[in-house]
Amino acid sequence: MQNQIHSRDLIVGLQKGLAIIQLFSKEHPRLTVPQAAKMSGLTQSAARRFFLTLVHERYLCTDGRYYWLTPKALRLGQAYVDSAQFPRMVRPIVEYIASRTEEHASVGVIDENELVYIARSKHTPFNSTSVRLGERVPVYCTAGGRLWLASLPEEECEAVLRQIKRERRTPYTAVEIDELMARIALVREQGYATIEQEFEIGMLVVAVPLADREGLYWGALSLTSHQSRTSLDALCRDHLDLLYSAREMLVS
Repeated sequence: MQNQIHSRDLIVGLQKGLAIIQLFSKEHPRLTVPQAAKMSGLTQSAARRFFLTLVHERYLCTDGRYYWLTPKALRLGQAYVDSAQFPRMVRPIVEYIASRTEEHASVGVIDENELVYIARSKHTPFNSTSVRLGERVPVYCTAGGRLWLASLPEEECEAVLRQIKRERRTPYTAVEIDELMARIALVREQGYATIEQEFEIGMLVVAVPLADREGLYWGALSLTSHQSRTSLDALCRDHLDLLYSAREMLVS
């Protein structure tokens, strides 16, 4: 948990600048000043100045009307991957699991009600763009996300589900609250999570929770395959014990 910081010690301009950068997304790859002002709550004059500052620092490009992120923005996320303890700690474990199973292994952590992949194996035996380093994915239809939801008290879990956007990504995706709560209850009971084609057609996932010494959930260790290679039952039968063994390496 983060330490409480007094408002007098905060640099408001930096907060707003970081918020401006985070406005860009798959849905909004390019923004105008009026759009950014509306989304951020800033005046158009302030949004324009933030945009121009980011252009000056080469984090944004512009054609005079639209603004978009440059590759330099990748440095912000890469700095975390290169310097943070968790990615450096789990990378060898992820590669070990992938080499033993010949499947794709990854670690995701929760950030603001989304699952973010902080480590992934180089070995990827199938084509998928959904398990990319730094990718943010929804918690309701991912194995790591459901493990986190299962770690919450039931009332808090339901509140999160009602708060987030739930869309049917495939014909198999559960989106109704009652159905999701039932599937999360099963995860809570069995101690691991599985996803079968709910996030992406053909994709099979099994994941175990990662916790600190006090038992506080901080991430998930996942193994991903494709139904053209195996079944979900076989994926669990053949590799679940390995995931648990690898998890012990991270908490020992």
